[in-house]
Amino acid sequence: MACRIGIDTGGTHTDLVLVDEDRNEFYTLKVPTTPRDNSVGVIDGVQKILQMADLPPSAVARFAYGTTVVTNLLIQRNADTRIAMISTEGFRDVIEIQRGSRFEHVYDVAWKPQAPLVPRHMRFGVRERTGSNGQRLQPLDEAQLEELCVRLKELAVDSIVISFINAYVNPENERRAKAIVESIVPRVDITLSSDVSRQFREYERTSTATINAYVRKPLGAHLRSLTGALHAIDVVATPYIMRANGGLMTFEAASSLPVAITHSGPTAGIMAGLAIGEATGIRNLITFDMGGTSSDVSLIRDGKPLLTSKGSIEGWPVILPMLDLVTVGAGGGTIARLDGAGGLRVGPLSAGSVPGPACYDQGGAEPTITDCNLLLGRLNAEFLLAGARKLNAGLSRSVVEERIATPLAISAADAARGVIAIAESHMVNAVKQISVRRGLDPRDFTLVGFGGAGPLHALGLADQLDINSVLIPAAPGNFSAMGQLARDIRHDFALTRVAALESTQMSDINAEFGRMTAEAGLQLAADGIDIDQRIFMPFLDLCYWGQNHE
Repeated sequence: MACRIGIDTGGTHTDLVLVDEDRNEFYTLKVPTTPRDNSVGVIDGVQKILQMADLPPSAVARFAYGTTVVTNLLIQRNADTRIAMISTEGFRDVIEIQRGSRFEHVYDVAWKPQAPLVPRHMRFGVRERTGSNGQRLQPLDEAQLEELCVRLKELAVDSIVISFINAYVNPENERRAKAIVESIVPRVDITLSSDVSRQFREYERTSTATINAYVRKPLGAHLRSLTGALHAIDVVATPYIMRANGGLMTFEAASSLPVAITHSGPTAGIMAGLAIGEATGIRNLITFDMGGTSSDVSLIRDGKPLLTSKGSIEGWPVILPMLDLVTVGAGGGTIARLDGAGGLRVGPLSAGSVPGPACYDQGGAEPTITDCNLLLGRLNAEFLLAGARKLNAGLSRSVVEERIATPLAISAADAARGVIAIAESHMVNAVKQISVRRGLDPRDFTLVGFGGAGPLHALGLADQLDINSVLIPAAPGNFSAMGQLARDIRHDFALTRVAALESTQMSDINAEFGRMTAEAGLQLAADGIDIDQRIFMPFLDLCYWGQNHE
């Protein structure tokens, strides 16, 4: 007996899919997410879905997991990590100065840049310098660093990010600094910018390394806890986690590079969309994933998802290859409210799984999109989660009337319709951002609606966007969990070499690819991938002379 389990942990529910390969059977399940410890909800779901399939835990041959843990840690800034930064002297403020461009906020006079994850009093500079050509212009001042390490030890830091200028082209000084820190400051996580990204652009590379250092401790603890809990119930298959590039990585690799699993859950939905496109022969798709806390929109063009190496999370840039998506705060648990001027607002705050929408009867006192859908008869109060949860329609009507309808002197039904109209306008804008703003016509695509609430709103979006084709997959609420099982391990290795193409020898390019392929081979060997199962695909990112984007 052998089966595969895919899991997607969201803000409200944890979704599971089990594929019994011997009997060719398919099972789906939703259980409440347990915010205090996601492992509890995951293990509860695994045990229940194995019981549904009448299989023992030892039958699990593949375990793939998607989670919003990293995203939530950054949104809430509650990683409980005492983090410090060591940079080249004079450059400790790179992550605070950021970029001068305000392209996304040019009309917002109240806009302020995102505060850095490392406060200024925890950022330190040391004397060293590497040139843009990789030449060591100034060796690392080891005596100065040793004095700094004594101070860091007194500060009881538990995570340190080391980011030196031009380390992407020559990481020697960073690696020497790590060795010195490890010898003086015990039991501390160390992130080198050159280990996280070997691409240029100092702010983006430092930002990516800082995010990695900030979430490394709590994510590592979560994955170790989950691994131990799986072993405790006799699930011993190697656990994998979905990463932002659309591939999987082992828990061990993710613990060292947690920044790679940002948007882990939404990415799996895109991969499921890609798989259903391949199965149906539809090559142009817009994936619309509406869950409990947010909606995620992405685009698949000519059978290929859009990739970017300039993503972001909560306003901080991430310079790693990842699938391109747009997220808006409009999910089933998104709260509707009246602002100080009496205007109706929807999001971005969410009721989550606890207390959840008012109709969950768990103490929720704010109207949500789910409450409005229930009030309008768009949800079956007796059959949520296949009947496992009964909804209280009276509570939905009560909070909508009290918080919105009565103050606005309208009916509860009109108030609910207004909430849904505003929420769908946010989603329409997300679709336009991923398509129209890039010169693509959404009418040329099929809209795939999934997630716990996606099918409720997919037709409304299609109507407003003049999209003629909508695809709703089977078990849409578990679609992202299915995506966990649709892909294999994938790693991206990127390296920047600034040079004019006309003066570059192909032998030099191939030598760089050879070194990267060797590095990738070592990683795949650590993942347990046999040589005959490995595929290497080289790419070049180019730009015209004078441009600053590839």
